[in-house]
Amino acid sequence: MNIENFDLSHVLPYVPGIIIFLVGSVQVENWLKNRKLNKHYLRDEANIFHPVVMMSGGALLILLTLFENQKREVEAMTCLTIILIGAGISLLWNYFSLRQRNLQVIEAEIIDIFTRQLSKETKIWKASKFTYYPIVKYEIEGREYTRQCKINSSGKNTFKTGDKMTLYYDPLDKVILEKHAHIGLLISGTIIFIIGTLAGLSILYHVSK
Repeated sequence: MNIENFDLSHVLPYVPGIIIFLVGSVQVENWLKNRKLNKHYLRDEANIFHPVVMMSGGALLILLTLFENQKREVEAMTCLTIILIGAGISLLWNYFSLRQRNLQVIEAEIIDIFTRQLSKETKIWKASKFTYYPIVKYEIEGREYTRQCKINSSGKNTFKTGDKMTLYYDPLDKVILEKHAHIGLLISGTIIFIIGTLAGLSILYHVSK
């Protein structure tokens, strides 16, 4: 292949799908390893999307781009439909699985901030990039605990020492979660699922003509 005639614009549309697939594959690998030690690993991580859904979505996004380049509209729309319906179901599953857990509200206090440097200043990047994780203390059944939260922010002033944070305790599994089911998951999951269903119906209508 002649590098001088190589058109990067043909490759760039595949990049999002490839990135999502790689991230999903790493999550699937971690899930398979950790579930042997903790059968509730995935539940406790409270991921928005199941690792398998993430990896499959990336693969379908790659196929969608390929079919679009080949002008195969039905196949491309089929991939999009599966992606939307899968994402909608995953969000709804996340919402209802959190709702059914008997989570107790716990008030925690931020006692410190952990700073993680993501990149250093270079000629291309004009400033270093950091991510900030709050370290909190809280009390359960008369005993005090501390933990570094998974919630993070790129804003230096997002978390401040002395501020309060709400955590959620699952007395059945003896774990702390940093989020509960919120209406945004239900609404977004429902909307995405409906859009995916309508896209599927449009495919059936187009094929039956």
